[in-house]
Amino acid sequence: MKHRLFFKKDTFTILQAADVQDNAILSLAMRRLLKRAVAFADPDLIMLTGDNISGYACRTRALTRCAIRGLMKTLSKCGRPIAAVFGNHDDEDTVFTKDEQMALYETYTSFVGCAGVRAEMTVNGNTRKNVGTYDLPLYESETSDRVLAELWCFDSGTYNPDESIGGYGLVFREQIDWYREKSEALERQEGKKVPGYAFQHIAPPQVFDALREVKRGTPGAVNAYDKAYLLPAGLTEPLQRLRESPCPPNPKDPLGHRQLDAFIERGDVKAVFFGHDHINSFVVPYKGVDLVSSPGCTFSSYNDDMRGFRIIRIPKSAPENWETETVTAVSLFQNDPVGRALLAVHRLMKKIEYGFDDLKRKLKKRK
Repeated sequence: MKHRLFFKKDTFTILQAADVQDNAILSLAMRRLLKRAVAFADPDLIMLTGDNISGYACRTRALTRCAIRGLMKTLSKCGRPIAAVFGNHDDEDTVFTKDEQMALYETYTSFVGCAGVRAEMTVNGNTRKNVGTYDLPLYESETSDRVLAELWCFDSGTYNPDESIGGYGLVFREQIDWYREKSEALERQEGKKVPGYAFQHIAPPQVFDALREVKRGTPGAVNAYDKAYLLPAGLTEPLQRLRESPCPPNPKDPLGHRQLDAFIERGDVKAVFFGHDHINSFVVPYKGVDLVSSPGCTFSSYNDDMRGFRIIRIPKSAPENWETETVTAVSLFQNDPVGRALLAVHRLMKKIEYGFDDLKRKLKKRK
């Protein structure tokens, strides 16, 4: 490992950036926002949880390289270790594979991730490959070999290889078997279960079981699979919201449930952090594991004024008791005139874009 991750202070801080999803040239707004977020959070680790680039906007190798380099150069200048997992859009419509992308990430000395476990699944001739599943131990100190917490990084895939089921990607059997073996070995090494935190792009399908099912048509509810959901009552974290249906693997596919079932059975993973659903942000418990949806920070895909980041703090004295907060672009740019101007320009451009889309729909109806 290029960087040994350890507790430099009483708390290990992680800045989660979900769904950067920018184009081949990283926008000025995103560059500025990333720098502001790092300065505010002062993290020990920056964690990119998928859709780090827009593969559909970077179809050639040259464009994909440009997108990754723009993101990594911006973050590397902040002087913090960086880890990343893939989302469904990273390699979508681009010829630059996830293996090639991970190899490019690994050329940066600030990057602590790796290709790790490679897994694939083929159904009726349709093959999907998951690349970049690995673990990052958090050591007690720079010189100690005692592991106080473990970060589990998963490629949650792109789309289900079984097109008869459909839906988004899932964590494959090889990845789950690797987690079990590594978790058990770590328990033997430390003489106890080590609290863990999982990072990936797509939520596990049990997220719907953790939400509150209500009647369709209930104000504020989101609809999914002929049902409607609200956040559970009594949540205490600020800025929690459910504004779109979560998009996990198809919950009717039992294969998608295996990852979280393994976490529950092992009893060491305390929380699963994911993005993917840009305008959601919540922490909901499920059978001893917190399911944590983090807001997207993208300017280039759909979003709203709650775009931002999640900050995760793991205390050294009790690494199983994590804390979190979300921070928005609006708050980060509050005392930054240039940042506020960039936000204003972005809002204007989106209004023009949406207005143009509405006009096209109206014209289409007239034909």
